[in-house]
Amino acid sequence: MASIKTTGKGLPSSTMVDFEVKPPFRIMEDNRRRFIRIDIDEPVTFCMIKSTDGAFWPDCSGPQNNGEILNISAGGILMYTTEPVMEQSVLLMSLKIEGCDAVDNILCLVKRTEIDSGGYLVGLESVTRERLTDVLSSDEIDNLPQNAASFTERLQTMLNQYLYARKLAVDGGNGTRQ
Repeated sequence: MASIKTTGKGLPSSTMVDFEVKPPFRIMEDNRRRFIRIDIDEPVTFCMIKSTDGAFWPDCSGPQNNGEILNISAGGILMYTTEPVMEQSVLLMSLKIEGCDAVDNILCLVKRTEIDSGGYLVGLESVTRERLTDVLSSDEIDNLPQNAASFTERLQTMLNQYLYARKLAVDGGNGTRQ
């Protein structure tokens, strides 16, 4: 069990939050990661905005699928899905974590895909429109839904709400086990 002090959106000021980090994820020892990853088992829906073969569906009329979030951080998501998703594809995602507000229209770039027990592990990076200039043309970026964006700020709020809710469930928010 680890603790962090946070003062983010959605939390009372200067709140200590306990959380568990499961192997193989580490907090301080993994210098490659910019953000702490939190194991969360929640459903996610996503639609393909642009595939690696050049097909483009700005209105989300392309392939739509469901998956399961395995872990999440301010920089991205690891999900499991039964449908193949190619690296460098652009997705628009919606997720709802229990006890938190829903987050819709999250722009994600598929960074890696691995076959895993009848499905696929997909590593996603939350990206801004500006970050997509090497994958989408300026016309394609202009045709993305207006509310499509990176989830960094929205996700930080959601993670703070989630951690605070977990803390309340564990110790009633007062530092003692109930």
